[in-house]
Amino acid sequence: MHDSVQKDWGRLLEPKRACPHCDALELTASSAPGVMICSACGASSLLPSGAGSEPRRRIARSRAARRAPGEVPSWPAALGAIVLTALFYGLLHLMPAGRLAELFLERGWVPYVISGVSSWALLLLAARFRKLRSEAKALDLDLIDAADDRSIAPEDVARTIASLEDRSGAFSSSFVVARLERALRHFEARRRVVEVVEFWSQESRADEGRVDASYALIRVFVWAVPTLGFIGTVIGIGAAVGAFSETLEAAASIESMKDSIGSVTGGLGVAFDTTLLALVMSILIMFPASAVQRIEENLLGEVDDYCAEWLVRRLRDAGEGVDDALISALAVRLVAEMRSSQGDA
Repeated sequence: MHDSVQKDWGRLLEPKRACPHCDALELTASSAPGVMICSACGASSLLPSGAGSEPRRRIARSRAARRAPGEVPSWPAALGAIVLTALFYGLLHLMPAGRLAELFLERGWVPYVISGVSSWALLLLAARFRKLRSEAKALDLDLIDAADDRSIAPEDVARTIASLEDRSGAFSSSFVVARLERALRHFEARRRVVEVVEFWSQESRADEGRVDASYALIRVFVWAVPTLGFIGTVIGIGAAVGAFSETLEAAASIESMKDSIGSVTGGLGVAFDTTLLALVMSILIMFPASAVQRIEENLLGEVDDYCAEWLVRRLRDAGEGVDDALISALAVRLVAEMRSSQGDA
């Protein structure tokens, strides 16, 4: 009796929480742990995490996992580009004089910047490609540990997520594991397979946007390299025009004209060679960038297929079961729609 009175007083003294859907202070606890039901609008919502460290850890992990499959930090590639550019120019200084050394060493400061930016872009693409290969290996594993009847009810989500973390091993921070965990937590809160399918569709569209946005820095590189070449062209033409004016002033002496003409041709050499170098480097960036982005978009489609095959078909609504054919049809139709949208893009 005393315990029940204490629980009642605890409920009365507990601060009321507003419904995130209608802002009414009518949230009550449901039978599912961590889920609140609004008696005003009937919508459900997750209970905010308390002072414990475990909920905060899960939220931080979920936020960190919202990224493109091949997204990598750019600063390690930048440091590698500095080292690679320094080694390249060191080798050029050791090589005998030739056209290659003249193109990179005798055309001012612009070729140095072009080489550094191009190395940064190529190293970043190489890191993305390596990460995508690692992400693709996770798709070869059966990460979902279902019950004996190969079905997952809302009450089994906590056990399934724990098993997912154990089974993933080295792939615990991979893209597909994060996608599966978010879908399972949504199923635990909503307890309906149809809503999980809709949530999965929204996640797929959002991931497509994240992939496209993650290549913004690469696009900047593709734009910056030809711009640097144009800057070198302007510098070279300016030097040539200045030298040509000196040639006109020295027209009375043949020897002076020869020296001035050499300055004019040197300026034109800077103009044309920096443009040539920039165009070649931009091509060397564009082709790998297009190929790596296509690989990443294909990986998104493979992740969608994996989720449809190994997760959606195993989920079961709370209470009565749902027709397996309906779930399979929804999953197959969703994958087909996402594939067609990727093809149109």
